Amino acid sequence: MLPPSGMEMNAQTKAMKRCFMRDQLIAALLMSALAGAAAAQDADSSGAATNPPPSMLANAVQYSAPINQAGSFGLGALGGEPSGVSAKVWLSGTTAVDAGAGWSFVDPDGFQLHGDFLFHKFNLFHVGTGELPLYFGVGGRVKFVEHGENRAGIRGPVGLSYFIPNSHLELFAEVAPILDVAPTTSVEWNGGVGLRYYFH
Repeated sequence: MLPPSGMEMNAQTKAMKRCFMRDQLIAALLMSALAGAAAAQDADSSGAATNPPPSMLANAVQYSAPINQAGSFGLGALGGEPSGVSAKVWLSGTTAVDAGAGWSFVDPDGFQLHGDFLFHKFNLFHVGTGELPLYFGVGGRVKFVEHGENRAGIRGPVGLSYFIPNSHLELFAEVAPILDVAPTTSVEWNGGVGLRYYFH
């Protein structure tokens, strides 16, 4: 058996570095989101034990505002295909725009950017606490391939979100068929789970 060539070893080293950087990014984002949620919950529980001044009451009203209000912005991590960073801005109580940036592992692997316009249905599933809307929409994605042709196509995401009660956190899971239209026509899939922290 012949030893691997220098080019093969270089490609393997680059792949390992990309995976390591991706894992570090996802871990850092998850830790940031969880730390922010814990701090917010601690502040909320400590404020309940005393009589806060009116200015703090105004902040409490802002804190308890729903995630799905116009202008609410969420940022977090996305794991799966692709894996990276996810952001979302609500345009109204039922519509939003999301975007993602991360590494795609589907052959050929590459760096992916995508964005979608989303509709949410809140009356389909009922849970004891929190909200569990179904969402669907349409968007686009571009994929930058290191050794090959870049790709562009249309996405159709469908997923579920869960708004965690008394927090600014949204858990979500989705699948998204993709119709690539350039450089050739082909069908691919995105899918994964994620966590976003919202800044009201």
